[in-house]
Parts: sequence; structure tokens; C-alpha cells
Amino acid sequence: MKSTTISRTLKMLFLLFAFLLTRAHGQNTSCNSTEFSFKIVNRNLQDLKNCLETIICDTWTTYQTATIFNQLQMLTDIIQKQQNKELRTLMPKNCTVPTLPEDGGLLCAPVTDMKKIYCKPMCNAGYDFNFLRRSRLFEECSDATQHKWTTQFIGGNKLAICDKSKTAVSGAPSAYFPKGHDCHKTKSHEKLLRNITSIFQSELEMAGITQSLKSFSLFCG
Repeated sequence: MKSTTISRTLKMLFLLFAFLLTRAHGQNTSCNSTEFSFKIVNRNLQDLKNCLETIICDTWTTYQTATIFNQLQMLTDIIQKQQNKELRTLMPKNCTVPTLPEDGGLLCAPVTDMKKIYCKPMCNAGYDFNFLRRSRLFEECSDATQHKWTTQFIGGNKLAICDKSKTAVSGAPSAYFPKGHDCHKTKSHEKLLRNITSIFQSELEMAGITQSLKSFSLFCG
């Protein structure tokens, strides 16, 4: 797995979470949902993050650091698989699951009857699309498209590629996550997530799409 697919924030989060599990349970691998509720874990993470590098990382051997890093990658894979599973549940029958762009994400909205879905590719700040798509705000998969994605890439489910770039000119301004916030950070920020969702809804309406939409979900590469 490329390191670019894991945000620095997620790496720290998983590292701290693994540390909490070790401290709380020792050799006991069972997890209690009450002890590890979001509120408790989040509070402990806030307390630990400031001293992580100086107290923990500086005392670990190279072997220990590599061992933890490998575990972080496995944890990332687990979360990524869960995210892909959630995306699959939104797919209309016979539509393939789109590939999530590395260094970006897909903001998706299925129609209520689950026969059509729209997905908007977005790139992280500091990245740009490798195809010009300023007027191409989203892609579709439905009966009308013969259950194939309306993609610029030939014969597949890849909707966009985000390449590292100092300028962002290939997509519309709304197709990039806010400066300083990649897909994961935006997804964890309720106000920012609500804002990009509202913009996407307006774009669909401006394109004449008035069907009732089931939900809006952001999936990160």
C-alpha cells in the first residue's frame, strides 16, 4: 500500500488507538464497547497525542517501530474494506463499485429507488485531475448507462485519478477538498462535510436531476 493512501492524521490515530488497547487490556484481546466508546477513545487520544513522539516513539527500537507500522497498515486495510463494503451497499443492481482515487475521494448519492447513483470525484489540496473535467462535475451508473460508469477512462470503474500538482486547474473549484483538509480530514469535520454535500446537491439540481436522493456519502481513497 502506498503511504499516500494513508493520511498522517489516520496514522497517528491508529497508533494511539493501538496504544490504548495495549494499555487497557494487556494480553486480553476482548474489547468492551463501553470502555472504547468514541467519547472515551477520543478524549484519551487528545490527552496522548502531544506526548506521543517524545515519550513513545523515541524509546522504540527500529524493530518495534516497523512492527507497529505493519499493524497500522493492517488496521487501515480493515477500515478501507469496511468503507468499500458501505459503498457496495449503495450500488444499483449490476453497477460495479467505482475505484476510489488515491489522494482524493468520491462523494456519492444514490437515488431513493436504488436504480441510479451519482458520484463526484474530488481531489485533495495539492493534487489535480489528470483529465480536464471542469464542466464534468460527476459520473453516473444506472439503467440508462447500461449499468456502466460514465467515465473518461475506457471500460472500467475508474472515475478519476488525482496527481500531485501545484495548481488545480483541471476540475471545477468545488471538486477539490478545502486547503489544509484532505478527504479524511473533511470527512471527520461535520461542517465541512455538510458544506461539500450541499454544493454537490446544488450541482445535481442545476443539472436537472430532481429525483429523491437517498443519502450523500463520502468515501476516501
